Amino acid sequence: MKVLVIGSSGFIGQALVSRLLAEGHEVEAWDRRLGEPQVGLTLRTVDLLGSTPLPLPEGRPWDAAYHLAAHAVPGITWTRSLVMENLTMTARVFDHLAEHAPGCRAIFASSAFVYAPSGGAVHEDALLGALHPYALSKQLGEAWALSRRDDLRVFVVRPFNQIGPGMPPGLLLPDLLARIQSGESPLQMRGRNDIRDFLDWRDAMDAYLALLTVDAPSGRTWNLCSGRPTPVAALIREVLEALQLNSEVHFADPAQTSLVGDPARLMEDTGWRPRRSLRDTVTAILEATR
Repeated sequence: MKVLVIGSSGFIGQALVSRLLAEGHEVEAWDRRLGEPQVGLTLRTVDLLGSTPLPLPEGRPWDAAYHLAAHAVPGITWTRSLVMENLTMTARVFDHLAEHAPGCRAIFASSAFVYAPSGGAVHEDALLGALHPYALSKQLGEAWALSRRDDLRVFVVRPFNQIGPGMPPGLLLPDLLARIQSGESPLQMRGRNDIRDFLDWRDAMDAYLALLTVDAPSGRTWNLCSGRPTPVAALIREVLEALQLNSEVHFADPAQTSLVGDPARLMEDTGWRPRRSLRDTVTAILEATR
């Protein structure tokens, strides 16, 4: 298939491009930074917030497109401008695809943070209620993408905590490893021991690839998650045990929230299953870091 990846330099974007190429697809990658040339890959420097028209497909239109581009680290200082920039990028992409690749599979990477707080595993039909500007930008992006569902085969993916090598600074694992490397002990965590749903990046790639062939109606939404409730402390312990360290871990905020997904719809629609354990993921991350 001819596949467009928008936002190809990020953690998930790089992994997705590599996986698509390995599967034999013809891949075009858009990003503000020009990536490394690879066989079968067309690279384009594209600024979705600029005034230059977006590139047209060369030859036949794209069969599928993944829109991953966004301001995407929740911990940065968020402003109204950043929220609107995320919406602007999504609007330009989906309007462009509708005009120049009608009918293609247009996959929007949203976020699990669009859901309102809930005590249990959330299903795709659960109440939405973004409480953070990043989540709000994703909720608005979903609405714009879905407004094009008659022109495109629009699919919305709500990833929970995808983890793997190459995650950017500002996220839990990269910052944790940097602090461990600095010799900090005990570890004084600035956040909370929240319960989260961690998914191995390779399992995420399996799911994204499955969407290229899934038989589902335009407008379908899926959780991308493991369904396993895991306290942040348990993830930290896995890292410390893998490094053969016995540091104490203290959390500054005693409050605890939960964000765990129900992956049943994705599994039923595609046959996909999360296959890697948390230990598998931590081991792979540490091997890549070394």
